[in-house]
Amino acid sequence: MRLLLCLSLLILLTACTGTSRPMWLTPADQQLFVLGMEALDNGEGLPAAFATLQSRYPDSPWSTKADTIQTLLDTIENQQKVIKRLKKSQSVSDKQNQKLRQQIASLETELKALETERTKLRQLLIDLEQRGR
Repeated sequence: MRLLLCLSLLILLTACTGTSRPMWLTPADQQLFVLGMEALDNGEGLPAAFATLQSRYPDSPWSTKADTIQTLLDTIENQQKVIKRLKKSQSVSDKQNQKLRQQIASLETELKALETERTKLRQLLIDLEQRGR
């Protein structure tokens, strides 16, 4: 009898030290949340478990957490779209910038040539004025 009591106490104590509850003791709303988080971890996108959780248990704190996660995921997706659009815009701007730099270089070369021609023409005018005197 004493041995049975000790074994029962030992089983009871070891059962209390477990960190997680068996699945059948976990509330259904929490189970759905965990399933949704596992789906996210596996890269499955927005989990259907979250939608089920929110429709079946709208007042659950787990439903609120799932809604917050969905909102954050939507925000991340929108920000990624904005980043993609900005990178594309930057690429177009970089190409335009490169074209403009080439045009500037060409115009600077042309300007130097025109300044040289102007100097020659000025000297020619001075020479002609001196001959005419």
